[in-house]
Amino acid sequence: MPNSVFVIGDRSSLDAAIDGTAAVLRRGGLAIFPTDTVYVAASVARSGQSLSGGIERLFQLKRRGRGPSFPWLVASAADLEVYGRDLTDEALMLATCLWPSGLTLVVRASSAVPRALAREDGTVALRCADSPIASGLLHACAAPLICTGANPHGVATPVTYDEILSEVKATVDTAIVDPNAACRGRSTIVDCTTRPVRLLREGCVPHAAVNEVLGYEMPFV
Repeated sequence: MPNSVFVIGDRSSLDAAIDGTAAVLRRGGLAIFPTDTVYVAASVARSGQSLSGGIERLFQLKRRGRGPSFPWLVASAADLEVYGRDLTDEALMLATCLWPSGLTLVVRASSAVPRALAREDGTVALRCADSPIASGLLHACAAPLICTGANPHGVATPVTYDEILSEVKATVDTAIVDPNAACRGRSTIVDCTTRPVRLLREGCVPHAAVNEVLGYEMPFV
């Protein structure tokens, strides 16, 4: 089990959970918490001048190779221009109109993304979550969070804390449990590096909502 588990019951317990968990994350630790999509395991990118120890532990948790890197949770649509580059009008429009939500945007990674945390093709997956817990942690850490579903590769992604395997819980330093978290399932992923943009995975944001913002029907890969 994690060294500490914060259970959300009221506003004061939320504040205590964010403060305690952010302190662990800032030290390069690993935490589990719910978002608007699923329960995730997350760490900050850097601890001092080096990659945080939590990043290596994320790879160990997933039990897979170092292929595609992990998605990033960011604080606002403005962060798209910090961690992305050569952004298309479509990418900017989707972030402005649909964030925060369960929509992940794949864009070309800027120099603010460490090479080890970009995908092999030089892209990065960014999302601004509609979650008070995620928002609070991002604000308290003053940095994006590198995250992945709190499950090994090939195992169903958990939408409740009870669905997380005990072996996964044992790998993290702290956890936030919210019995009332409105986890809606995996995020929708849109590739914004091409024109037209492409739907890579349909999730909790319907593709029709994305199409409405774009003004055209996305091709599905």
